[in-house]
Amino acid sequence: MTSTSPLVSVILATNRSSPFLAAAVSSVVAQTYPGWELVIVDNGAPDPVALSAVVAGIPRTSIVRVPPPVTVSLARNAGVTASGGDLLVFLDDDDVWHPERLERQVALLRAEPSAPASYCGGWHMDANGRPFAPSWPAVPANATEMLSGTARLPHICGAMLIRRHAFAEVGGFSPELSMMEDFELALRLLGRGTFACAPEELVGYRRHDGNVTGTGIDNVRVRRSALDGILTRHAWAAGARGDERTAALLREHRERERARASHDAGLATLAALRRRRIADAAREARWGTSHSATAYFGAIIGRLTRGGGSRRW
Repeated sequence: MTSTSPLVSVILATNRSSPFLAAAVSSVVAQTYPGWELVIVDNGAPDPVALSAVVAGIPRTSIVRVPPPVTVSLARNAGVTASGGDLLVFLDDDDVWHPERLERQVALLRAEPSAPASYCGGWHMDANGRPFAPSWPAVPANATEMLSGTARLPHICGAMLIRRHAFAEVGGFSPELSMMEDFELALRLLGRGTFACAPEELVGYRRHDGNVTGTGIDNVRVRRSALDGILTRHAWAAGARGDERTAALLREHRERERARASHDAGLATLAALRRRRIADAAREARWGTSHSATAYFGAIIGRLTRGGGSRRW
């Protein structure tokens, strides 16, 4: 490919027999931008023969096998190593793309050569592919706004199209992470500059029973702890290298996330008490009061006031 039409390496890591894999691959094949290659990373798929059958006959497609168990971060890094494109994009085995996704984001990076990555909006869909509200827009924001948490980072890793040199410069995905790895990578990429924004809905994110990012209480607890730890570590690292401005932005981001999570913990406390799940209520109370007591009690008081006191939570 030429410098004006760079090769895009699509990295798809899978460790399961996903009933949605064929749809994900088909959405790559249907792209209006022709300059792509597809690297499937098999990091423990139970039926390698069936996996090979899904991509049989698709041009510019290869399968890389890495022995499990490995994190999704290691699997994606292995896919990048096996690829050759100047631009990188990551696709989960249950998501799909708008046909013009690559064309629009490649053009955006061509127009903004200083941007280390671009990101786009998308839509939610159910297991049958039916869209449902709300969609998730991509709102333009600079690196300072994203680092401080006044603007949200890209919704999912798959919404970003990343320059290979920027990915290499920040060291790729942190290999130990199997959750929030996309958020952590985005924080490091922001150190290279502001992302280019494609506000259109170009990625379909599928909600189903097998999602890693489920909304169950145990999953919420793990994710909020991971988020808090990532921001704490990055703020410390920025301070250690003498970048106090970035450290302050990241501490601000952490406090915003703690307030949001403590607010949710307050609501979760009431819900657990209503169901007589005392242990769950106690765990949520400990999180909320230790991280942002103001937000925690504010959520409880607000819910009780709006709900008519203790009669209805």
